Amino acid sequence: NLMADPSLNTDATSLTLDSPTSEKAHTVLSETFDDKNSVVFLIAFGEAATSSTYVERNIMSLRRRGEFQGHVLVLTDAPDERYDGLFDEKVIIMHPKEEHMKTDFLYPSMTVKRFKTYIIDYVDMVPELDDVEWIFYLDIDVLFGAPFMDLIQKLGEENDIRGDDDMVSKFYFFKNPRAYQYVAQGGFIIAHRKMAKECLDLWRREIDSHLEEEHDQVSLNLI
Repeated sequence: NLMADPSLNTDATSLTLDSPTSEKAHTVLSETFDDKNSVVFLIAFGEAATSSTYVERNIMSLRRRGEFQGHVLVLTDAPDERYDGLFDEKVIIMHPKEEHMKTDFLYPSMTVKRFKTYIIDYVDMVPELDDVEWIFYLDIDVLFGAPFMDLIQKLGEENDIRGDDDMVSKFYFFKNPRAYQYVAQGGFIIAHRKMAKECLDLWRREIDSHLEEEHDQVSLNLI
């Protein structure tokens, strides 16, 4: 619904972390969003990748109704041939690195959710994405009913979402209107490539310290 109706309440919450030793203060960052400086990041593991059409429907709606022509990065454990010939050349299929797999969670789904904290790491591995500044993580069951970048521009204006040089690490997530226990929802995240790394690393450390939890929002709430 958020993707289909830009008139909805779109208050964002930012997680910020002081990082005084960072070199970000010497970096000129873009305050605009467009197809060229942005990438959509999707994660599809297990049956969601091999037996469903979530990824195909997401990307099809992103291209058509969403009118987004930029790069899409799909991180998946599906076989190489699973997505052969299905997408245009700007859809990049990647596989997870073994050292990023953590399997000692009580709930196996957290192994997959934890990969949200690596979105910058995987973007950094792709030379075609060297010019990308903004990373938009989306759950694969999201469908688009209106231009995606119009929504991003609206969110940016209403919530002062921008890349800046104030030596503070930050990324943006959104309130869950239906959840009573977890204020944050992790299905849509906005991260600037030069600003979010410390916060994502902190989120991962918090996830790793709560192996019994079923939701990544728990760690978002704690930090």
